Amino acid sequence: MKTLRTAYRRCLTITTLIATGMLFLITGCQTASHYSARIEADRNLLSKARLPNYAPGEYFVYDDGSAALVTEVSDGLVTWRYNNDATSKGYPNFIIPDLTWTSANRSSNGRTTAPPDLLWPLAAGKRGQFDFQQTISHKDGSAPDIISRSWTCAVEGTTRVTVPAGAFDTIVIACNRYSSTSGSWRATRTFYYAPALNHYVIQENRHHRRQDTRRQLVDYGFNSTVLPKKDQIKLNQTLQSALTQNKDGRVSYWRSQTGDISAMLVPVRSYAGPNGQPCRDYRSIYSVKGRVRDNAREVCRQPDGSWQRVE
Repeated sequence: MKTLRTAYRRCLTITTLIATGMLFLITGCQTASHYSARIEADRNLLSKARLPNYAPGEYFVYDDGSAALVTEVSDGLVTWRYNNDATSKGYPNFIIPDLTWTSANRSSNGRTTAPPDLLWPLAAGKRGQFDFQQTISHKDGSAPDIISRSWTCAVEGTTRVTVPAGAFDTIVIACNRYSSTSGSWRATRTFYYAPALNHYVIQENRHHRRQDTRRQLVDYGFNSTVLPKKDQIKLNQTLQSALTQNKDGRVSYWRSQTGDISAMLVPVRSYAGPNGQPCRDYRSIYSVKGRVRDNAREVCRQPDGSWQRVE
């Protein structure tokens, strides 16, 4: 099942969404060379790029162990929750630092001169500048830190990259950070943004004094636990019915109250668990604002007749 799931996630291209379901065409994955600043920008790819429009429930996992989940989108701001229990809120435009964030020991409030749509619509060579000031408070009661930085961001080109989550056509955006007082360079943050995914698949950070870092996307999907309660109840009812009644390969459909999220729930394999109980593998294939998010799960039937995930 894991082999099937990996191949599916890396090679699936969605071409049509229809009211009664989704039509999938599978294309072969392609290998890709690493980014070069001299690669000519793909105008067709740039024309497809839109300012990210995240939806609650979308999540992204990287090879450095970090994971981020969208928990709310309101008043033009996106709230994220991370696997270390930190949270942040900022513009959908990922090149602008978070306006607020909270971790176990610190919190931050920021102000910026950047417009929310800085650099968008994207075009090769397009540049933008902004200032950012943040006040970092420490939960131990020590004096806060006030940091001011100036940023210059530019669209450097396009390239196709392969990461653990698959192969993607990406737009490369590099942002240089400078000291607001001395004007000296402090760091460069480079994003490889995949329009088809609505998120970046690689983030590179080059620092003046710290070690450079690079993280790649390894997984992405949809977490239904942040849906409104009524949607969660209806989704679980549909899933439980599908697992109880559907043969392998038979699809059940679900749609949110707002209609912008729908799902195909598909049992794909039935087998006996370690204690002889009925178990099944299934896929929940979500359409989130037209973007496909695919989850593969394992469940076993409980004595009360309900199906629960195998952790």
